[in-house]
Amino acid sequence: MKKIIFALLVLVAASCGRSDNDKSTLSVEANTGDIDSKNTSKTNTELFREFLKKFSPIGLPYVFRETSETSADYNGLQKLDKNSIDTLFANAEFFDETYCLGMLSDTSNYYALVFLQPASEHYPVLATYTKEGKLIGQEDLINGACGSDCGLVECTMTGIIKKDFSILSVDSIRYEYSCDTLGNPIPNSGELIVIRKSGKVQGNGEILMGKEKRTETKTNP
Repeated sequence: MKKIIFALLVLVAASCGRSDNDKSTLSVEANTGDIDSKNTSKTNTELFREFLKKFSPIGLPYVFRETSETSADYNGLQKLDKNSIDTLFANAEFFDETYCLGMLSDTSNYYALVFLQPASEHYPVLATYTKEGKLIGQEDLINGACGSDCGLVECTMTGIIKKDFSILSVDSIRYEYSCDTLGNPIPNSGELIVIRKSGKVQGNGEILMGKEKRTETKTNP
């Protein structure tokens, strides 16, 4: 009888072992998703190094400027690929329409990457990572105030990363006039709106940004 009980216990233990192994295999498959199987044996740091190859070095100061008449130049840039290791590192709502603009070349304790993410026009986003590929922080480099409002004459969006890694974002919007609910111009309603935001990338890669400041100046006598 003891031999029979012992044999049953061995079978139960073996069955549990197979079940745990099956769960482990399924877990690995779920985490890797559509990433090529040849990458599953690589460390996260090695995969991050491959991801960085999409980005060309950018010197400081870096200046991005977009106006109502010009847009970002992304010819020749690589896009993110949702069926690749890119999904392990990049954070983007419209993944396959996001461009890898470049990598700031003067960092030492972290990596700083600039993406161009889509909206009405593509706009720059700064993301910082540890040397192992962990996302530290991510911030838009422009305020995105430009549009196609009634009476709009000129709009400029500028994002700057200076040599000391301070960040300045300035949107300037000029209206010849405002419009009423029917779309008719309102006399003496011209206005210049300036939206500013500043911050800095810290030595550890953390991005600290201040509050948005807005000024409105009437342009009609």
